[in-house]
Parts: sequence; C-alpha cells; structure tokens
Amino acid sequence: MNRWYFWVLAPAMIAAARPVVKRRQFQLVSWELDDGEQIHREAPSTFWIPSEARRASLSKGDIVKLIFRMTVRDPAADEEQVEVERMWVVVEGRDGVGYRGALDNDPYCTSDLISGAAVVFEPRHVIQIYDDDAK
Repeated sequence: MNRWYFWVLAPAMIAAARPVVKRRQFQLVSWELDDGEQIHREAPSTFWIPSEARRASLSKGDIVKLIFRMTVRDPAADEEQVEVERMWVVVEGRDGVGYRGALDNDPYCTSDLISGAAVVFEPRHVIQIYDDDAK
C-alpha cells in the first residue's frame, strides 16, 4: 500500500471519525476555586501538588491549573447544580499574597465563563504548573 495514504489520508480519516464535543449550555450562577492544599491533605498519596515554594514563586507567563467549582442553572429543568472542572490560567502578575491571571480555556459546562476571564487566586489553589521542558 502507498505510504502517502498512511501519512495523509489516515490521520484525516481518524480526525473525521472523532465525535464532536458539544458544550452544555448551562447558565453560570457563580464560581469559586477549590483549595488544592486541602485536597492534598485529605489524599496526599493520590493528589499531588507542586511544592509550596514553587506555588508561592510564580512569575508572569507561568501557566497553572486550578479547580473551578461552578454553580450553574439548567434552563430546561430550571434547577441548579454544581460542576467541577480543572482549567488552565495564565499568570499575569502578583496581587498581594496571591496572583491575578487569565483563564486559558473554556469550561465544558457553560459558555458564560470564557477564555480570557480574569481570575484572582492564591498559591493554595494551584494544583499543577505547566512545565514546557517536560515534553
């Protein structure tokens, strides 16, 4: 069989076969950040977080993962529920004891919170730090 098929057509066919993920259209009521340090204390062997020193010394441009707990309203059922998603935030600078940043992706559960939204957080909220060199 022709190698061209494997390098050109096969990847395109695989991509076309993937299901399209449709975001749910819940209305955002409120959101807050989960405390990563608390989760780590409750399950230290299964929930690893970066060191306190590393989380306290973030710089502009660092990318961190935070846990967002969002209260959303399902318009079809007219009831509220809680959705939790881990999302990336780009650090923009320090803000007192914490940081300010911009959300770097969109949550699955709502389109009311979007990439670029302002996020204020503390080192205790950081559960992962993106490492460009770990590739």
